[in-house]
Amino acid sequence: MIKRALVTGGSGTIGRAICQRLAREGFYVIVHAHRHLETAQTVVSDIRQAGGAAETTCFDVTDTQATHFALETLLAVGPIQVLVNNAGLYADAPLAGMNRTQWYQVIDVNLNGFFNVTQP
Repeated sequence: MIKRALVTGGSGTIGRAICQRLAREGFYVIVHAHRHLETAQTVVSDIRQAGGAAETTCFDVTDTQATHFALETLLAVGPIQVLVNNAGLYADAPLAGMNRTQWYQVIDVNLNGFFNVTQP
């Protein structure tokens, strides 16, 4: 039975490398995107051209309901053996210069997003 891996933030530079490595290791890779679905589709295409198996999924990890629905849909097909919580962002500012909006966006994606995906 083929093992499935979900990589959040799979459309980014680091996520792409993780997805490609997992595919080379024989995993069926679920490439997650939020804003960059076309890039995630390119990652899937590259994996398939190299002989691997992959698909995309698109949802906002900070949206509890959207994340739950997406994971329910993915899990209905079968279990996910590997989860890579790679979705994240940073505010390119020192803490003293960061405004509240920047702070809350970072926390929402990096911490709440991690929680939402890990605890469906």
